[in-house]
Parts: sequence; C-alpha cells; structure tokens
Amino acid sequence: MDQPQPTEEIPENEQTFESDDNPSHNTPAYTVMSGVQTVISIALVMATLLTLWNPRKVFSTPNLSTLLEMEATQAAVEVESTVENKVRIGVIAGHWQSTPGEVCSDGMIEADVNYDFAKRVVSLLEENGYAADLFPEFDLEFLNYEGAAFIALYTGSCADTPLPPSGFKVGGSLTAQNPEVVDALATCLSSEYQKATNLPFTYEVINPDHSSYHIFRDIHPSTPAILLEMGSLKTDRQILTRQADKAAKGIVEGLLCFLHGQQ
Repeated sequence: MDQPQPTEEIPENEQTFESDDNPSHNTPAYTVMSGVQTVISIALVMATLLTLWNPRKVFSTPNLSTLLEMEATQAAVEVESTVENKVRIGVIAGHWQSTPGEVCSDGMIEADVNYDFAKRVVSLLEENGYAADLFPEFDLEFLNYEGAAFIALYTGSCADTPLPPSGFKVGGSLTAQNPEVVDALATCLSSEYQKATNLPFTYEVINPDHSSYHIFRDIHPSTPAILLEMGSLKTDRQILTRQADKAAKGIVEGLLCFLHGQQ
C-alpha cells in the first residue's frame, strides 16, 4: 500500500498572497456614464456660482447705455476742441435775412446770389480744413468777432440804364488796426479772383463810419476784413450764375493765399 507523501511546508516568509493592489478586486470599474455625470455635476456647480456672483455689483461696472453716453460725450468734446483749434474765417452773405439788396427787373434778388456764393465759399474752406462761420447781414454772433480773416460778399447793380460797368470791387477799412495785413488780404483776393473770372477790378478804401459798412465797426479791430463786390448782376450775370463754382473757388484761393502768407 502506498504511503501518502508528506506535504512540504512552505516557510511563512515565503508564502505568496494576492496583492491588494489588484484593481480587479479593490477599485470600482470606470464607465463613460460616470464620467459624464461628473462633468455635468461640475457644470451645474459653476453655473450656480456664476449666477450668484454679479461682477457689476462687485466692481460697479457701468451699464451699456452709460458707456455709450460717456463715449458720445467724449467724442463731442474732442470734436469741439478740434474745431476751436482750427483757423477761423468769417463770411457774411450781404443783405441775407435783412433787405433784398438789388432787385432786378426779371426778379433776380441780390441777397439770394450773395447767400449762394457765401455757402459755396464756406463749404470749400471747410474742405480745406478751416473753420468757416457763415453770417447774415446783421447778426449779434459776429460782434467783436476774432478770426484769421473776415470777408463780406455783395454783388453790384443790375440797372438796365445806364448799363453798369463790368468788374469787381475790393474794399478795406480806412481805420484798420493792421492796414498792412488788410492790404495783403486784398492783394491775394484780387489776384486770385481775377484769375478765376477774368474781370477787371478796382480797390476802394471804405469809411467804416458809413452806415452801409457796419461790419468794419462790429468785428474785433484786430481781425483783417474786406468787402468784395463780386460783379454786376447785369453786366457780369453769366459769371455770377453759370460760373458760380469757378468764381467761388477764386475767392477761396485768395483767402488761402493770404492765410498761407501769414504762417
């Protein structure tokens, strides 16, 4: 009879055990569903925190309408500052908003022609970067007016008989505080306007005490000013109506000539 073989004992220090680190026994299995649930939970917590925290309450941030109002105010201040820093030129439309001036037999009114020219001159000056102020014949706004130049625009007679002579007239004040500057303005204007219109011209020294020439008394005495009678509404009508753009440009070129010479 076979004898049972003795079992060999394994020393205690050599016995083997299954490791506790085996994930199949100790760690729950990770699933996609559990990951999604975790992300959703975190998102809900963040959303709740962001809802409760209002940065406007913490930092007093202005709302959109306030921001827009602040930007508009700043822009207006910048524009006003820019305009104030520009060279200013005053332009009077003779007889505008007062009396009609010359009234021709066919209905043409001097005030309308003067106003049309004044608007053209102002527009061209602004296109060249200057601040131009348009005034009617009588306006409190130009009392004591200070600027780089001041010009009053008129037109001459449209009488049928005797036929008025062709040409334009430039007038400066007899009591100008700075006669040499006024002469420079008149010289530039006469030269450039004649180039544009080919009209002959005369220069007149105006007595500012005459009631018709109040502009020389109203503006600041240091502002160089002249009066321009642009031509006869009868004899030079074609130039004043059909070539108005060209004539207005001649006036502006004369003003620019003067302004550049003063720099």
